[in-house]
Amino acid sequence: MTPRRSGVSWTQTFLHIQGRGAADCHTYPDRTPILEIPTGSSVVKIVLPATWVDDAVRVFARELAEQAHAFALEVERLHHTQQADRREEAA
Repeated sequence: MTPRRSGVSWTQTFLHIQGRGAADCHTYPDRTPILEIPTGSSVVKIVLPATWVDDAVRVFARELAEQAHAFALEVERLHHTQQADRREEAA
């Protein structure tokens, strides 16, 4: 993916999971949740404005959930394909 140049600073971070990752959603009664993705000695935390949820934050959270679901479906598809290939090679 090539980032678009818009005159704004940008960065990319890659978190290699290699089967040892986790995903945790920490919820609190009086502030927004924190999504934490730890793996090995690294951790990524997705943090929203602490106490205010406007429509843009809600839309982002929904999009994050939808893309995480699409990611999971693709991982399942690849796993199934690779398992089938291994069975064929063993036969």
